[in-house]
Amino acid sequence: MTKAHARKNLSYLLRFAARHPSKTLRRNHGKAIRYTGFGLGQFAGCGVFVIGVVGWLTFQYVVHLT
Repeated sequence: MTKAHARKNLSYLLRFAARHPSKTLRRNHGKAIRYTGFGLGQFAGCGVFVIGVVGWLTFQYVVHLT
């Protein structure tokens, strides 16, 4: 594959992603789960857990500070 072909292919993929964001996200989400076993749901769950723990620790700090 030449550089020009790779650049052309990349620009096509970027245009497709800009025109069809939901289709691109679904396709990439499927690839992520297939290759890593870790998808958007698990990522969101980890984020909620971390936010909950940090919020609880902050609350405990404020309660004991006052």
